[in-house]
Amino acid sequence: MTKSLMSRFSDFFQRIHPFFGENDHTIESPGRPEPVKTQSPPSPARIPITDPISHKPKFQHPKDKHIQKFTLLLSASVVDLDKVREISWVGIPNKYRARAWRLFLDYEPLGNEQAPSALRHKRKDYFDCMSRLFNDEQQALWTSSQKQTQHQISIDLPRTSITLLRNERVISLFQHVLFVWAVRHPASGYVQGMNDILQPFFFVFLMQYYPNMSADEIASKSDIDELSEDQKNDIEADCFWCFSRLLDGIQDVFTKDQPGLYRMIENLESVLQRAEPQLAKMIEEQNIPYTNFTIKWMNCLLVREFPLPLLFRIWDLFISDSSKIASTLVYICAAMLSNLSDSLLELQKMEFIVAIQSLQPEFWTPEKLETILALAFVYEKNYSLIASSLRYH
Repeated sequence: MTKSLMSRFSDFFQRIHPFFGENDHTIESPGRPEPVKTQSPPSPARIPITDPISHKPKFQHPKDKHIQKFTLLLSASVVDLDKVREISWVGIPNKYRARAWRLFLDYEPLGNEQAPSALRHKRKDYFDCMSRLFNDEQQALWTSSQKQTQHQISIDLPRTSITLLRNERVISLFQHVLFVWAVRHPASGYVQGMNDILQPFFFVFLMQYYPNMSADEIASKSDIDELSEDQKNDIEADCFWCFSRLLDGIQDVFTKDQPGLYRMIENLESVLQRAEPQLAKMIEEQNIPYTNFTIKWMNCLLVREFPLPLLFRIWDLFISDSSKIASTLVYICAAMLSNLSDSLLELQKMEFIVAIQSLQPEFWTPEKLETILALAFVYEKNYSLIASSLRYH
């Protein structure tokens, strides 16, 4: 890594470090030396009014300050989205993530007074459409293509190790969202991998109702029977609209021949040649196709690669500026390969492919993610000349 890259990396890491895994602490002042005793006239007695120690400012953890910033911005009568976006690059607090995502994807209005009625209207629009498609009369009129779509969705959804996603009510929610989206987007229709992309939305919107549970604890639940039907319906509708807004920006990743996907792979190769020339050269010399290890990463927006809490952190970056999802994804994938480069350089072709394909989500720790995001930031700043070709309009 060049000195310029190291300098940028160090600067970025110093800026994000307080937000990750730092323990609360206070810094004790060193003891003062005892003053030299001198003879002086007696002073009049003084009655202390306040204890000066009580005025000592309390230490506030950076995470607490971060949450306070979100609280202040999101409680405004009209949310300043640019300021919310500015502070989201170090992550969105769990308690505010659902609303922030809805705002960033232009689904929830910025005005706090208008938001409730607008959300009710959009949720009703979705359920009107879903009900028309799934009523008995309409199902009898489904085309062979629609029947095949529904069949493929029903096959894909149970293929998961996540307990909650095998729940019958949750499967029904996913089926509705994916099928309605496919019918409304015939150019691409449903493509395997879309079911993965829906998962982060489902868990983020579900976590609003389980504030004292972690994402992993929620994922291990067998059902969501504690929620009312209205709450489940709100989650379903919000998933549909946000999923739709996200895919609007990367739809050519899923259309015929997937031009968007292959453009991202080409740009990843270009970034890696600059950022990790030794690794890029080894991949080229051993004739290792990038498609062997990048399609799953890019097609599913890294959903299968990271534990949920870390995935949310990555998706905060995707969603806070959805026009740059493609470029952000490329830089993060390049940073992942850079993180692995020392071990990958020692492998032969098949060993290389197997090593990457067999990586489990648990391999990526919060510390590794810090490094990856810092590197991705550096790559974006250093290799921004190719950014225009990575944007989707």
